[in-house]
Amino acid sequence: MSQEKKLKVRALSASKWVFSGYVVSQVIRLAGNLILTRLLVPEMFGIMAIVSVFMMGMAMFSDLGITQNIIQSERGEDKVYLNTAWTLQIIRGAVITIFALLFSMVIFYLGQGGLLNEGSVYGDRRLPLVLAVASLSSLVSGFNSINLTVLNRKLKLSKITIIEVVSQSLGLVLMIILAWYQRDIWALVFGAIVSAIFKMIFSHHSLLGARCRLCWDKEAVSEIFNFGKWIFGASIFTFLLAQGDRLILGWLVTPEKLGIYTVAFFLATALKMVLKKVISSVFYPTLCDVVRSRRKDLKGVYYKIRGRVDFLVMTIVGLMASTGHIVIDVLYDDRYQDAGWMLEILTFSLVFMGTSVAGVCLMALGNSKAVMNLTAIATVSLYICVPWAYQYYGLWGALVAITLNPFVEIPLMLYMMKKNDILCWQKEFRMWPMVIISYGCGRALVPFLESTMIN
Repeated sequence: MSQEKKLKVRALSASKWVFSGYVVSQVIRLAGNLILTRLLVPEMFGIMAIVSVFMMGMAMFSDLGITQNIIQSERGEDKVYLNTAWTLQIIRGAVITIFALLFSMVIFYLGQGGLLNEGSVYGDRRLPLVLAVASLSSLVSGFNSINLTVLNRKLKLSKITIIEVVSQSLGLVLMIILAWYQRDIWALVFGAIVSAIFKMIFSHHSLLGARCRLCWDKEAVSEIFNFGKWIFGASIFTFLLAQGDRLILGWLVTPEKLGIYTVAFFLATALKMVLKKVISSVFYPTLCDVVRSRRKDLKGVYYKIRGRVDFLVMTIVGLMASTGHIVIDVLYDDRYQDAGWMLEILTFSLVFMGTSVAGVCLMALGNSKAVMNLTAIATVSLYICVPWAYQYYGLWGALVAITLNPFVEIPLMLYMMKKNDILCWQKEFRMWPMVIISYGCGRALVPFLESTMIN
């Protein structure tokens, strides 16, 4: 079997594991969400949304690009290099926890001084302590075995997928038990910490690889930091971009309204998350392998991937944008009814998912600076447009601004693709008509679905 066919087989197998694992994960998450929304009030989800944003922000503000570097580097399977990377990962986890504790103290004293709006999520008195305790999950995750990343590099994702699903399930079971008896926000906090603990323990199983040890190799540190300097910048902007909607809305709306938005956001981005998982875990290692072994084939491989991604995304976007309100009516009670129209607007943001594949292609070429520039442009646009839209058009306008914001990346993305000889104009927008077709099909189904619900 040729090298190309072997890579294709490995990529296909890895894609199946990532996709099936993510589907199972989302089913578990949705089931848990449906149960927990009946046990807990919406404002608790609003507070946890902000806590999650802060924790993810501190993680990305300290991102050294360790995972991406191991996947791309020629030393990606060298023990000294890997143990050094694991040591850096532990240090990073500890730093995140320390900064989270300090930040929770700042929020507490700002609230005590009356400097935060008591009607907003940031002014809620529970937020500082919840953030402080939740930060322990980052400390735990820092000790995850580096063998998980090595398996990702080799596109051997079955064991990783099983570990993630099992640890998520155990954490969710604890959440539901605590929520049933306590009916407070700590069920969500302790469930997340327990999930992180189980994942860390499972990651060190002997079947995954050699035991990790503390190590400090100057050459390895230098390589990681040289590669990661642009990843660091890109991660900061990626966080501000990916979490900006909740950061901004957390300042503008009540905890209850943000909790309802979080439900709509979760459903609207479910497909986006699975595709991002496949892109980072499968497509990125695949494209890195193509760059290392047969650079001339990169353009063809990229558009094969892009075509499949765009067809799936455009079809689902049209259907969800036309029937989102029915999905909410079926899954949630009347308290979450406004999530229906939010879901239908937010779904349109997925049409820009193809640019994620293009960004990964540039990353495989080693051009992490271009990825940082793209996210920087989109981030600045988000923080200017969303508050402006909210001021003049309310929450509806803010959601439209959030949905259309990825469009600002496209001109620079096309320029960078052209510069690196991976652009084909005929194939770039060929799947966009599928949005109109699938939207029309969804609208035609709405009367039937509504009559079925009434009956």
